[in-house]
Amino acid sequence: MRTRGAWGGRRVARCLPPWTAVHRSAGSTPAPRPELPTPAPTADANANLLPFLHEHFSLDGFRAGQEETIRAVLGGSDALVVLPTGAGKSLIYQLPALLLPGLTVVVSPLIALMKDQTDKLDELGVDAWTINSAQSAREQREAEQAVMGGEGKILYVTPERFRDRDFFEVLLDREVSLFVVDEAHCVSQWGHDFRPDYMMLGGIAERLGRPPVLALTATASPQVRDDVTHQLRMRDPFTWVGELIRPNLFLEVQPTVNESQKDAALEQVLRKAEGTGIVYVATVKEAERIHQEFGRRHRLALYHGKLGAKERHEAQDRFMAGEVKAVVATNAFGLGIDKPDIRFIVHYHFPGSMESYYQEAARAGRDGEPSRCVVLYREEDRGVQGYFLGGKYPDLDEAIATARIVNRMPLTEKRPLDEIADMAEVPRRKARIVLTLLKRHGMVREHRGGLWERLAPDVAAADLSRELQDYETRRTQDRVKLEEMVRYCRTARCRTRLILAYFGEEHDEAWTCGHCDNCVAPRVEGMTAAAEAPAIAAESFAPVPSADGDALSAGDEVAHGTFGEGLVLAVVGDKAEVDFEGHGTRMIRLDFLSRIE
Repeated sequence: MRTRGAWGGRRVARCLPPWTAVHRSAGSTPAPRPELPTPAPTADANANLLPFLHEHFSLDGFRAGQEETIRAVLGGSDALVVLPTGAGKSLIYQLPALLLPGLTVVVSPLIALMKDQTDKLDELGVDAWTINSAQSAREQREAEQAVMGGEGKILYVTPERFRDRDFFEVLLDREVSLFVVDEAHCVSQWGHDFRPDYMMLGGIAERLGRPPVLALTATASPQVRDDVTHQLRMRDPFTWVGELIRPNLFLEVQPTVNESQKDAALEQVLRKAEGTGIVYVATVKEAERIHQEFGRRHRLALYHGKLGAKERHEAQDRFMAGEVKAVVATNAFGLGIDKPDIRFIVHYHFPGSMESYYQEAARAGRDGEPSRCVVLYREEDRGVQGYFLGGKYPDLDEAIATARIVNRMPLTEKRPLDEIADMAEVPRRKARIVLTLLKRHGMVREHRGGLWERLAPDVAAADLSRELQDYETRRTQDRVKLEEMVRYCRTARCRTRLILAYFGEEHDEAWTCGHCDNCVAPRVEGMTAAAEAPAIAAESFAPVPSADGDALSAGDEVAHGTFGEGLVLAVVGDKAEVDFEGHGTRMIRLDFLSRIE
């Protein structure tokens, strides 16, 4: 563990007023306010927090990073925290929320996360509210009225909620003591493409009186941390970066050359692995194909963004209850899923960045038990990620086209986003980003229902050159991130070491993790690892040998199920160094090789 950053900022010393000790959903009857058994301490960064922690959260002590960050926040500082899933990030804002006099606003990316958090706070007797689009109009009004009336210590919202001017007016009438961005990597990962509302959060915090800003995430490279700090306009934040190493996770990459080999490798995992897992795929089409084909032999659930809310909830419930072997899902699934006993994560397609990969892979084995993280690597899948990268950001021509359509709108007219995008012949996602940029410049206004109104005589007068240049830089950075992910898949070195280096953790040159395929079976540098059995639960995952049993020696020609034909260069113990045409030199277990007579 390491701590770095500043503790500067103003000192806060305020007393805690009474709060309602029961969580309520919109529409429920307010509960009576019980008397507190002991007086709450003041919001003093130097106060003894342990009695309060035990009384209200039934915990006897803090985990690494929790107390340090809580004291920074209570002292008035911004804070950026990177802690693995399950390390107790929520407590870092929940405890200060009870000590600070005003409202703690928590921006969360998904409605499902809000429900999970408010359910837990309900059990603890904390007055927490949520306002989201899944509620009826009546429920939203009742929740807003409760917040307006001074109720609630914690309020959960999505970033899109701030588009609602009426809601924002409600918040302006409340004292906001803490502004929290949960899953803060989304600010950098999503804010610049399909959820541009994340880009507005820094300005929103300032309009709310600029309370301390707390950003929480499970994984973030130094570059992403810098971007989050910049986008949220954080001021010299106290920063805590937790330990990334997860010794119970076995990391491996299985090379494949076509879809049939990929399917065979996936079948092996589903058949041999114990427990429940997640199979991540890049596209909805592939998710549906795999669910249909493998669902004939295994109990599987399907989850992607194009399913209805009922279907998604049913899939998640079956997964959480352990009723299925795996859920086949796009990256829409998993964020905030509180299931500690996930035994395997399979990436059918490798993700577009190391951040995405480790965020998803680290969902396995939160209970500390051995778990398996497998990437089914195929070189051609680079094109899938390249396609996604190409559609993320608007270019100058697309910005100009969108601005021209907006300029043709009468000043009093409100027009839906879809219509603006269609008329500009610009993809909806990119048109939305351009409109958000214009909104930041005061040129347009967004209304409920996805309607947009022109405010300025000429929106093209807004200078978007800096933002568009920033997107061009991001295109380059995204390509570098993709190459780093490919490098991870192809490396012959310790995979954990490569992950740590990517996230800014340096180790001695000789350091290895001992729980990845490359550490268990060292390979020649510059090649992709072979699909061999991991050390963790090796018997459960071992592939079926296909060798002919004859001893091999240097000079023999051999065949391998994945790499085809090759020439044995040397035999070392139970492995052979083989030169495969088109695949380079690899160390392969002897029982995976067959002699060519």
